[in-house]
Amino acid sequence: MLSFFTGSHEAYHRPSDDYATLNWKGLERITLFADGMVHDLIKNKDHRLDYVKVAVSSKDGNRDTLRVFLGTIPDYAADIEGVKLNGVRKGGPADKAGLRAGDVIISFAGQSIKNIYDYTYALDAATIGKVTTVTIRRMNQVLKLRIKPSPRP
Repeated sequence: MLSFFTGSHEAYHRPSDDYATLNWKGLERITLFADGMVHDLIKNKDHRLDYVKVAVSSKDGNRDTLRVFLGTIPDYAADIEGVKLNGVRKGGPADKAGLRAGDVIISFAGQSIKNIYDYTYALDAATIGKVTTVTIRRMNQVLKLRIKPSPRP
């Protein structure tokens, strides 16, 4: 399965998400990429792709399989060190902690955040309900905020 993504925004997957919120430039870029990929597959049709089955780590749905939720909306297009936020979900842990659009996350739970991958790994290691620290850069200030990750709504 493939999923293509042009980034998130405050209305993403909400009733207010309509055609006006589409990232047309990103959609064009992804369409061209997918078109090129399909053409490459057709051109190399004699070489079959290998099927790889992904093992499920747990089927019982216990709390160990839940990922934490902060309600941050990363700016996937930002080319900076850290994770710049496009916004935060109203009422979510990030909102309650005081994070806002434009903030750049540079540390989470003691782990340095250089990019979205560092952030994802740090979130995977976080514990639901356990208060931790998020360090952000806001304008010219570095702020340490306390945040309590919650389960995904």
